[in-house]
Amino acid sequence: MIRFFDTLLTLRASSDLPQKLERLNHFAAVLADSPAVGFDRETPVMPLGAPSYATICKIVHGSEVPRRRNLGTDEGRIIFLHALAHIEYSAIDLALDSAYRFRDLPPQFYEDWLSVALDEARHFAMLQQLLAELGSYYGALPVHTGIHDAMVRSENSLRRRMVAAHRHLEANGLDAHPELARKMSLFSDAMAAKIGSALRLIFDEEIGHVAAGDFWFRYACALDGADANNFAPDVELAIPGTKIGGKKNLNFEARRRAGFTESDLATLARLPD
Repeated sequence: MIRFFDTLLTLRASSDLPQKLERLNHFAAVLADSPAVGFDRETPVMPLGAPSYATICKIVHGSEVPRRRNLGTDEGRIIFLHALAHIEYSAIDLALDSAYRFRDLPPQFYEDWLSVALDEARHFAMLQQLLAELGSYYGALPVHTGIHDAMVRSENSLRRRMVAAHRHLEANGLDAHPELARKMSLFSDAMAAKIGSALRLIFDEEIGHVAAGDFWFRYACALDGADANNFAPDVELAIPGTKIGGKKNLNFEARRRAGFTESDLATLARLPD
Protein backbone atom coordinates (compact mmCIF):
# COMPACT_ATOMS: atom_id res chain seq x y z
CA MET A 1 0.00 0.00 0.00
CA ILE A 2 1.41 3.38 -1.02
CA ARG A 3 1.18 6.04 1.65
CA PHE A 4 0.29 9.07 -0.44
CA PHE A 5 1.11 11.94 1.90
CA ASP A 6 4.24 10.36 3.36
CA THR A 7 5.54 9.81 -0.16
CA LEU A 8 4.85 13.42 -1.14
CA LEU A 9 6.74 14.63 1.93
CA THR A 10 9.73 12.45 1.07
CA LEU A 11 9.72 13.64 -2.54
CA ARG A 12 9.50 17.29 -1.59
CA ALA A 13 12.36 17.01 0.91
CA SER A 14 14.70 15.15 -1.46
CA SER A 15 17.67 17.10 -2.82
CA ASP A 16 19.17 14.25 -4.86
CA LEU A 17 18.17 15.62 -8.27
CA PRO A 18 18.28 12.42 -10.39
CA GLN A 19 16.63 10.40 -7.64
CA LYS A 20 13.97 13.06 -6.96
CA LEU A 21 12.91 13.20 -10.60
CA GLU A 22 13.04 9.42 -11.04
CA ARG A 23 10.99 8.76 -7.88
CA LEU A 24 8.43 11.40 -8.81
CA ASN A 25 7.86 9.80 -12.20
CA HIS A 26 7.72 6.32 -10.65
CA PHE A 27 5.22 7.46 -8.01
CA ALA A 28 2.96 8.97 -10.67
CA ALA A 29 3.16 5.81 -12.79
CA VAL A 30 2.28 3.58 -9.84
CA LEU A 31 -0.67 5.79 -8.93
CA ALA A 32 -1.94 5.59 -12.50
CA ASP A 33 -1.69 1.81 -12.61
CA SER A 34 -2.73 0.82 -9.10
CA PRO A 35 -5.75 1.57 -6.94
CA ALA A 36 -3.74 0.55 -3.86
CA VAL A 37 -3.14 4.07 -2.61
CA GLY A 38 -3.55 4.88 1.05
CA PHE A 39 -4.64 8.45 1.63
CA ASP A 40 -3.01 8.49 5.05
CA ARG A 41 -4.90 11.56 6.24
CA GLU A 42 -3.98 10.84 9.86
CA THR A 43 -0.34 11.57 9.05
CA PRO A 44 0.62 14.84 10.79
CA VAL A 45 1.26 17.78 8.48
CA MET A 46 4.84 18.90 9.03
CA PRO A 47 5.79 22.58 8.81
CA LEU A 48 8.09 23.64 6.03
CA GLY A 49 11.75 23.74 6.96
CA ALA A 50 14.66 24.81 4.78
CA PRO A 51 14.13 24.49 1.01
CA SER A 52 15.29 21.19 -0.46
CA TYR A 53 17.69 23.02 -2.77
CA ALA A 54 19.63 24.42 0.20
CA THR A 55 22.14 21.58 -0.21
CA ILE A 56 22.40 22.15 -3.98
CA CYS A 57 22.63 25.92 -4.36
CA LYS A 58 24.17 28.82 -2.48
CA ILE A 59 21.29 30.91 -1.13
CA VAL A 60 21.64 34.69 -1.20
CA HIS A 61 19.40 37.73 -0.92
CA GLY A 62 17.44 38.42 -4.09
CA SER A 63 19.54 41.53 -4.76
CA GLU A 64 22.69 39.37 -4.98
CA VAL A 65 21.42 36.91 -7.59
CA PRO A 66 23.22 37.40 -10.94
CA ARG A 67 21.17 39.53 -13.32
CA ARG A 68 20.41 38.45 -16.86
CA ARG A 69 22.70 40.09 -19.37
CA ASN A 70 23.12 39.76 -23.13
CA LEU A 71 21.15 36.71 -24.24
CA GLY A 72 23.43 36.46 -27.24
CA THR A 73 26.32 35.24 -25.07
CA ASP A 74 26.82 31.89 -23.33
CA GLU A 75 27.24 33.71 -20.01
CA GLY A 76 23.99 35.60 -20.40
CA ARG A 77 22.15 32.43 -21.41
CA ILE A 78 23.53 30.48 -18.46
CA ILE A 79 22.38 33.18 -16.04
CA PHE A 80 18.94 33.20 -17.66
CA LEU A 81 18.53 29.42 -17.85
CA HIS A 82 19.78 28.95 -14.29
CA ALA A 83 17.24 31.46 -12.98
CA LEU A 84 14.48 29.73 -14.94
CA ALA A 85 15.62 26.28 -13.78
CA HIS A 86 15.46 27.52 -10.19
CA ILE A 87 11.89 28.69 -10.69
CA GLU A 88 10.94 25.31 -12.16
CA TYR A 89 12.71 23.37 -9.41
CA SER A 90 10.98 25.50 -6.77
CA ALA A 91 7.68 24.92 -8.57
CA ILE A 92 8.13 21.13 -8.27
CA ASP A 93 8.37 21.46 -4.49
CA LEU A 94 5.52 23.98 -4.44
CA ALA A 95 3.13 21.61 -6.22
CA LEU A 96 4.22 18.63 -4.11
CA ASP A 97 3.80 20.62 -0.90
CA SER A 98 0.33 21.83 -1.84
CA ALA A 99 -0.76 18.25 -2.54
CA TYR A 100 0.83 17.13 0.75
CA ARG A 101 -0.28 19.96 3.03
CA PHE A 102 -3.97 20.40 2.40
CA ARG A 103 -6.15 17.45 3.36
CA ASP A 104 -9.74 16.30 2.89
CA LEU A 105 -10.14 17.91 -0.50
CA PRO A 106 -11.64 16.37 -3.66
CA PRO A 107 -9.44 13.77 -5.44
CA GLN A 108 -9.08 16.19 -8.37
CA PHE A 109 -7.07 18.55 -6.15
CA TYR A 110 -4.36 15.94 -5.59
CA GLU A 111 -4.44 14.83 -9.23
CA ASP A 112 -4.03 18.43 -10.38
CA TRP A 113 -1.00 19.23 -8.25
CA LEU A 114 0.76 15.94 -8.90
CA SER A 115 0.24 16.56 -12.62
CA VAL A 116 1.69 20.06 -12.22
CA ALA A 117 4.69 18.67 -10.33
CA LEU A 118 5.36 16.27 -13.21
CA ASP A 119 5.17 19.12 -15.74
CA GLU A 120 7.56 21.23 -13.68
CA ALA A 121 9.95 18.28 -13.40
CA ARG A 122 9.97 17.91 -17.20
CA HIS A 123 10.61 21.63 -17.57
CA PHE A 124 13.45 21.47 -15.06
CA ALA A 125 15.05 18.47 -16.75
CA MET A 126 14.86 20.25 -20.12
CA LEU A 127 16.54 23.36 -18.70
CA GLN A 128 19.17 21.20 -17.00
CA GLN A 129 20.02 19.74 -20.38
CA LEU A 130 20.35 23.18 -21.96
CA LEU A 131 22.61 24.29 -19.11
CA ALA A 132 24.74 21.19 -19.64
CA GLU A 133 25.09 21.99 -23.34
CA LEU A 134 26.44 25.39 -22.29
CA GLY A 135 28.89 23.78 -19.86
CA SER A 136 26.95 24.60 -16.68
CA TYR A 137 24.51 22.98 -14.25
CA TYR A 138 21.83 23.78 -11.65
CA GLY A 139 23.65 24.91 -8.54
CA ALA A 140 26.45 26.68 -10.40
CA LEU A 141 24.99 30.10 -9.49
CA PRO A 142 23.45 31.47 -6.28
CA VAL A 143 19.67 31.61 -5.88
CA HIS A 144 17.08 33.33 -3.72
CA THR A 145 14.20 31.81 -1.73
CA GLY A 146 11.29 33.90 -3.02
CA ILE A 147 8.95 31.05 -3.91
CA HIS A 148 9.85 29.07 -0.80
CA ASP A 149 9.20 32.12 1.39
CA ALA A 150 5.74 32.48 -0.14
CA MET A 151 5.15 28.78 0.53
CA VAL A 152 6.03 29.24 4.21
CA ARG A 153 3.79 32.28 4.59
CA SER A 154 0.86 30.39 3.06
CA GLU A 155 1.36 26.98 4.64
CA ASN A 156 -1.69 27.31 6.90
CA SER A 157 -4.14 28.71 4.36
CA LEU A 158 -5.36 26.93 1.25
CA ARG A 159 -6.78 30.18 -0.09
CA ARG A 160 -3.55 32.11 0.40
CA ARG A 161 -1.41 29.31 -1.05
CA MET A 162 -3.52 29.08 -4.17
CA VAL A 163 -3.78 32.80 -4.87
CA ALA A 164 -0.27 33.93 -3.89
CA ALA A 165 1.96 31.05 -4.94
CA HIS A 166 0.10 29.19 -7.67
CA ARG A 167 -1.90 32.05 -9.16
CA HIS A 168 0.12 35.23 -8.61
CA LEU A 169 3.73 34.05 -8.91
CA GLU A 170 3.11 31.68 -11.79
CA ALA A 171 0.99 34.23 -13.65
CA ASN A 172 3.90 36.68 -13.48
CA GLY A 173 5.75 34.20 -15.69
CA LEU A 174 2.97 34.42 -18.25
CA ASP A 175 3.43 38.20 -18.31
CA ALA A 176 7.19 37.91 -18.81
CA HIS A 177 7.05 35.40 -21.67
CA PRO A 178 6.30 37.63 -24.70
CA GLU A 179 9.28 39.93 -24.09
CA LEU A 180 11.64 37.04 -23.34
CA ALA A 181 10.50 35.25 -26.49
CA ARG A 182 11.03 38.43 -28.49
CA LYS A 183 14.56 38.85 -27.16
CA MET A 184 15.50 35.25 -27.97
CA SER A 185 14.07 35.60 -31.47
CA LEU A 186 16.74 38.23 -32.21
CA PHE A 187 19.34 35.45 -32.39
CA SER A 188 19.45 32.84 -35.14
CA ASP A 189 21.89 30.27 -33.74
CA ALA A 190 20.90 26.70 -32.81
CA MET A 191 21.04 27.26 -29.04
CA ALA A 192 18.78 30.32 -29.30
CA ALA A 193 16.29 28.17 -31.21
CA LYS A 194 16.41 25.49 -28.48
CA ILE A 195 15.88 28.06 -25.74
CA GLY A 196 13.01 29.64 -27.66
CA SER A 197 11.36 26.24 -28.09
CA ALA A 198 11.73 25.53 -24.35
CA LEU A 199 10.18 28.89 -23.49
CA ARG A 200 7.16 28.18 -25.73
CA LEU A 201 6.56 24.77 -24.16
CA ILE A 202 6.87 26.10 -20.63
CA PHE A 203 4.56 29.03 -21.40
CA ASP A 204 1.86 26.81 -22.91
CA GLU A 205 1.84 24.45 -19.93
CA GLU A 206 2.10 27.20 -17.30
CA ILE A 207 -1.27 28.54 -18.46
CA GLY A 208 -2.80 25.28 -17.22
CA HIS A 209 -0.92 25.54 -13.93
CA VAL A 210 -2.20 29.06 -13.32
CA ALA A 211 -5.69 27.87 -14.25
CA ALA A 212 -5.45 25.16 -11.56
CA GLY A 213 -4.38 27.78 -9.03
CA ASP A 214 -7.27 30.01 -10.07
CA PHE A 215 -9.81 27.16 -9.84
CA TRP A 216 -8.71 26.02 -6.39
CA PHE A 217 -8.42 29.61 -5.15
CA ARG A 218 -12.07 30.13 -6.03
CA TYR A 219 -12.92 26.80 -4.41
CA ALA A 220 -11.11 27.90 -1.22
CA CYS A 221 -12.94 31.24 -1.28
CA ALA A 222 -16.24 29.37 -1.40
CA LEU A 223 -15.16 27.24 1.58
CA ASP A 224 -14.13 30.34 3.55
CA GLY A 225 -17.06 32.52 2.50
CA ALA A 226 -14.50 34.98 1.08
CA ASP A 227 -14.81 37.33 -1.88
CA ALA A 228 -12.63 36.05 -4.73
CA ASN A 229 -12.46 39.58 -6.14
CA ASN A 230 -10.62 40.75 -3.02
CA PHE A 231 -7.45 38.75 -3.60
CA ALA A 232 -4.85 41.46 -2.99
CA PRO A 233 -4.58 41.08 0.83
CA ASP A 234 -3.72 37.37 0.63
CA VAL A 235 -1.06 37.99 -2.01
CA GLU A 236 0.45 40.86 -0.03
CA LEU A 237 0.54 38.81 3.19
CA ALA A 238 2.29 35.89 1.51
CA ILE A 239 4.68 38.08 -0.48
CA PRO A 240 5.51 41.18 1.59
CA GLY A 241 6.30 44.23 -0.48
CA THR A 242 3.93 43.21 -3.27
CA LYS A 243 1.51 45.93 -4.28
CA ILE A 244 -1.35 44.78 -6.46
CA GLY A 245 -2.14 47.21 -9.25
CA GLY A 246 -0.32 49.23 -11.85
CA LYS A 247 1.24 46.21 -13.58
CA LYS A 248 2.63 47.34 -16.93
CA ASN A 249 3.20 44.07 -18.81
CA LEU A 250 0.00 42.14 -18.14
CA ASN A 251 -0.53 39.33 -20.63
CA PHE A 252 -4.28 39.78 -20.82
CA GLU A 253 -4.89 36.95 -23.27
CA ALA A 254 -2.90 34.35 -21.30
CA ARG A 255 -4.43 35.39 -18.00
CA ARG A 256 -7.93 35.16 -19.45
CA ARG A 257 -7.14 31.65 -20.68
CA ALA A 258 -6.01 30.82 -17.13
CA GLY A 259 -9.32 31.95 -15.62
CA PHE A 260 -8.72 35.58 -14.68
CA THR A 261 -11.90 37.63 -14.91
CA GLU A 262 -12.19 41.13 -16.32
CA SER A 263 -12.55 42.33 -12.73
CA ASP A 264 -9.27 40.60 -11.80
CA LEU A 265 -7.48 42.18 -14.74
CA ALA A 266 -8.86 45.62 -13.93
CA THR A 267 -7.60 45.28 -10.35
CA LEU A 268 -4.12 44.31 -11.58
CA ALA A 269 -3.95 47.10 -14.16
CA ARG A 270 -5.38 49.85 -11.94
CA LEU A 271 -2.88 52.28 -10.50
CA PRO A 272 -2.53 51.86 -6.71
CA ASP A 273 -4.09 54.58 -4.53
